[in-house]
Amino acid sequence: MIRAWVSLIHAIYLIKTRSLEQLEPLLNKRKSKCKDIWAIHEAEQAFYQIEKAKKFFFIRTACLEQSLALYLLATSKGKSVDWCVGVRLAPFASHAWIEIKGVPFKESETVEVYEKILTI
Repeated sequence: MIRAWVSLIHAIYLIKTRSLEQLEPLLNKRKSKCKDIWAIHEAEQAFYQIEKAKKFFFIRTACLEQSLALYLLATSKGKSVDWCVGVRLAPFASHAWIEIKGVPFKESETVEVYEKILTI
C-alpha cells in the first residue's frame, strides 16, 4: 500500500505542477522502459491499493489523479499501460482512465462517449 500511496502523491504533484503537454514526454520516457503488459490481476490489486491509499488524503482525488497514479505504479514495475484523457461536449465533461491492451480498465461508465485528446 505504501507504493500506491507514493504513486498517488506523485500523481497529485505532477498534475498540480505540470500541464498535459509537459507531462507527455516525461510519461512517454517512463513507458519506453516497460517491456511487459500489466496482467489484469496485478492491475486489480493495484487499483484496490490506490482505493485504500486515497482514504488517507484530505484533498479530492478524482479520475485524473487516480488513473495517473495507476499509470505511475504500473510503469514503476516495468508494466505497460496506456493513460488516456478524453472530453465530451453537450454537456461538457472530461475523464481520465487507463487501458490495458486497448481495453479500458475498471470503468463504470462508458468511455466511448469521450473523444481522446491524449493517450500515452
